[in-house]
Amino acid sequence: MTIKARNRFYMGFFIFTLIVFIFDLIFFHYQIFAKNLSVPEVKLPENSPASFLFGFKPVFSYSGIFFQFIYLCGTSFTILYAFYKTQAGELAYFLLFLLSILLDTARIFIPLLNLAGSFHTALIAINNIVLTGTFLGPVSLMALVLFSGEEYRQNLEQNCMIIIVAATFVAFSIPINTGILLPNFTSAAAFSKIIRLFIVVSVIISVLSMCMNNYKRELSQITTLGFFVLGTGSLILKHCYTLFQLIIGVIFLSVGTVLYFKELHNQYLWNS
Repeated sequence: MTIKARNRFYMGFFIFTLIVFIFDLIFFHYQIFAKNLSVPEVKLPENSPASFLFGFKPVFSYSGIFFQFIYLCGTSFTILYAFYKTQAGELAYFLLFLLSILLDTARIFIPLLNLAGSFHTALIAINNIVLTGTFLGPVSLMALVLFSGEEYRQNLEQNCMIIIVAATFVAFSIPINTGILLPNFTSAAAFSKIIRLFIVVSVIISVLSMCMNNYKRELSQITTLGFFVLGTGSLILKHCYTLFQLIIGVIFLSVGTVLYFKELHNQYLWNS
C-alpha cells in the first residue's frame, strides 16, 4: 500500500465517521425531543451496585459510544496529519482497529430504534456488526505487531482483506440471544466465554510480541505501554455502562494512543 493510498483511506474514514457521528447525534436528540427514546430493560451482572459511580446509568452507555466517535475523528485526522509522509506499516492495521471501534458504535441504534427485546432482523444484523468489530479489534492489533515489518508490506492489502473477511464470517456465524440486552446495549451472544478468552489471549500475544520486538531492536518500551493501555481502554469503553468505566476508558484510550503514536513517530523520525 502506497502512502498516497493509505492517506486517502484515512481521509475517507475520517469524513465517513464524521458524517455518521453527526447523523447519530442529530437522531439521538430528535428521539429525545420526540419522546421516542425509552430506557430499555437490560440484564445487569449479579450483585451489581446501584451507586452513582459504579451503578448502571443509560447516559454513561450513550456517553461511551459518543466518545468513541470523538476518538475516531480526532485520532484518524491526527494520524493523517502527523504521518502524512511516513511509510509505516502499523498505520494500515491501526486503521482496521479504528474500523472495529466504528462497527462497535452501531449498538447505539438498538435503543434509538427501540429494538430491544424484539426478534427484528435489524436487531440481529446490528449485533452481528458489533461482533465483527469485537473480533476485528484484537486481531488487527495483533497483526499490527506481527505483520507490520518491511518484509510483510508486499502482502499488506491481502492481509487486511483476510482479517476483515475472517472477522465478518465468524461474527455472522455466532447465534444471538435477542431476548437478553446487556447494559452496553448489545444482545447476549453464544460462546461469550470463548470470545472473552480469545480477546485476552490476543492481547497477551500482542503485548509480549511487541515487548520482545522492541527489546531486540533496542527501542523504547513506551510503545508497548501505550499499546497495552489503549487496547485496554477500548475494551472498557466497549462494555461501558457506569461512570467509573467511562472515566477509566476515556483516560486509558486517550493516554495510551498519545503514548504509542508519539513514540512511534519519534522512532520513524530517528530511523529517517
